[in-house]
Amino acid sequence: MTTVPTTRLLARHAVRARGASLPPPTADAATAVFLDWCAVTIGGSRTAPAEKLRQALAGHGGVSQLVGATGGAEPTVAALINGTAAHALELDDIYAPGLYHPGAPTVAAALAVADKEGASGERLLRGITIGFEIGNRVARTLGPAHYAYWHTTGTAGSLSAAAAVAEILSLDTEPFAHALALAATMAAGLQQTFRADSMGKPLHSGHAAQAGVIAGLSAAAGFTGTLDVLDGEIGMGVAMSDSPSWHVIDAAFGPDYLIQSTTVKPYSCCGHTFAAIDAALELRERGIGPHDVATIEVESYAAALTVAGNPGPSTPFEAKFSIPFVVAYALREGHPGTEAFHEATLEAPEIRKLMAAVRLHDGHEFTEAFPARRGARVVIVDPAGKHHRATVPDRRGDPENPLTPEQLDTKFLSLVDGVVGAGSAVELQRRIRSVREITDVRKLRIGPGDT
Repeated sequence: MTTVPTTRLLARHAVRARGASLPPPTADAATAVFLDWCAVTIGGSRTAPAEKLRQALAGHGGVSQLVGATGGAEPTVAALINGTAAHALELDDIYAPGLYHPGAPTVAAALAVADKEGASGERLLRGITIGFEIGNRVARTLGPAHYAYWHTTGTAGSLSAAAAVAEILSLDTEPFAHALALAATMAAGLQQTFRADSMGKPLHSGHAAQAGVIAGLSAAAGFTGTLDVLDGEIGMGVAMSDSPSWHVIDAAFGPDYLIQSTTVKPYSCCGHTFAAIDAALELRERGIGPHDVATIEVESYAAALTVAGNPGPSTPFEAKFSIPFVVAYALREGHPGTEAFHEATLEAPEIRKLMAAVRLHDGHEFTEAFPARRGARVVIVDPAGKHHRATVPDRRGDPENPLTPEQLDTKFLSLVDGVVGAGSAVELQRRIRSVREITDVRKLRIGPGDT
């Protein structure tokens, strides 16, 4: 019996699912994802990576909007720039079981092509939902063995972006499968990039979005890929993971979609630090402060210590991947927003003193629960030897511990106010929430001048 390639199976499920509208909880989740993506991308549009790419590539105009900026670009360039901006602040969403950020590349690709096609808001949301469904399944299958060396946002993100584009273009099964295959062979992004202060990490997301647009539009024109590129004898599973079983992702789509399992990030730093931040904030709320610290013992899962265990960050970028820094900041200053990651804060003597007191430990219970759950424990030992403990089994923002509507509103306005103005930010938020009612997404300009 001939084995059906995984790319074709996924495409087949996507096409078959078109016979039904998105269930209301799924459509609500997709709208929330889009709203959060708009916020982090508008905020990220003012970062150096986004500004440098606009300067280098966006001078020729085009039909696809550049979020948070004026003018437009052709779809592949818009996807690259917006996808990079979406990941630049480290505030974009997460699919925890897949160890990646689906929204940054997926929505960037979907919006670029929706602008090109004049697609409705409903069609945009459907594309985003299908992109998440396929990308999340691929990311979860590749798993921790892949993440050890590869940035899954750049790899599985390429397939999620291509799937979103293929759905917006209403591709039939064969071209849809070829879009996925083409995206897979363009998938890239090395973990080594995290280990230095550079602009390469957000570029992974931008490249994934661009690869998805190239793959989808090319497949629509008849360009073909190798359909067993995921599960072939030297395909992605073998070359970039530990030869996982792909049959586990062969299941019909819906009625519950994986976009409903999205984590929304509350802090502007690596998601592996969040549970430790939550625990430190809990201790702070209980009245434990810097004067109570002799040592700070932090337990979390092994991957958190590997990716975010930097004991002595020297730049704001490195601080975003430093549990000692964010725990010290949370204990002294409170919620670590974007203002936390500046040179002056990093060099503050009070912060440095607390960082030096932090000891990191692999917490067996947290490592066992990873990647489905992301927990941590912080124990502050005071000068008298008394232990003050806070345990967080699920970090804030995960589906098991979601942000409140008020927290989501605060996040949106804090990122958007400074770009479009306070009054305009509220109106833009209202319009984005009503995206399902828009007949042509080109009427929704996400940034200065929209309102």
